[in-house]
Amino acid sequence: MPLNDDDVSAFADQQLSPERAAEVAAIIEREPELAVRVADIRRQNAQLRHALDSWLAEPVPSALVHAAMTAGRKTFGQRMRRARPALAVAASLLVGLGLGWFGRGQVIELAGTPVTFQRQAALTHALYAGDPNRPVEMWANEEQRLVTWLSKRLGFTVHAPNLNQLGFSLVGGRLVAGNEKPAALFMYENAEKQRISLLVRRDREHAPETAFRYAFEDGVGVFYWIDESCGYALSGKLDKGQLLSLAHVVYGQLAAEAGSKP
Repeated sequence: MPLNDDDVSAFADQQLSPERAAEVAAIIEREPELAVRVADIRRQNAQLRHALDSWLAEPVPSALVHAAMTAGRKTFGQRMRRARPALAVAASLLVGLGLGWFGRGQVIELAGTPVTFQRQAALTHALYAGDPNRPVEMWANEEQRLVTWLSKRLGFTVHAPNLNQLGFSLVGGRLVAGNEKPAALFMYENAEKQRISLLVRRDREHAPETAFRYAFEDGVGVFYWIDESCGYALSGKLDKGQLLSLAHVVYGQLAAEAGSKP
């Protein structure tokens, strides 16, 4: 099928089917100017998210959550009262098992285990950023060797964004353990000795679109997102707005890198 502007935009937004995406990627690989267009679209998307995603980062009001939970309990109770006794017992058993299974993550997290990506990123940052002597396994003077090593260990290509123009220089990186899969950690530092870290891992599922989310875990701010099948989390004890600006620059560089190499 011929390639049109809609295909290029859908490819940049990761909205094509796997078969059509492979066809478009092959065409873009032969035509560098199309790769530049894809990178431009992704940079524009990053700018739009910079302007609008702060609303998505706001937590859901507790009053709204409480109202939804209360309404759900009332609806469930009404249905149960109308059911036959035997059916009610069976339903109660299934609900109990379901809540136990789906609530296991919250129970484990309360026990201190970083089961969520953002919590893992925050705790990993706190652990290594506070180390004055050995925050990384390999230093920035071996950046290419570091990137090659991490890419090989993770099974996909990783990149260390350049944040020098924003005042943060690369300190180095390391391989860290995850809940299910290992992750790569890149550490950066500015002139005031403030450190930020970028955690990268292969996600379990392919995400149809990228959206920034914000979390504040144990004194560490985290902006995290999923791009295709990779998860990224930028962590640091910085102002939320400053951290968001850094996250958008990181996303833009990674998107440009992906656009230049379909």
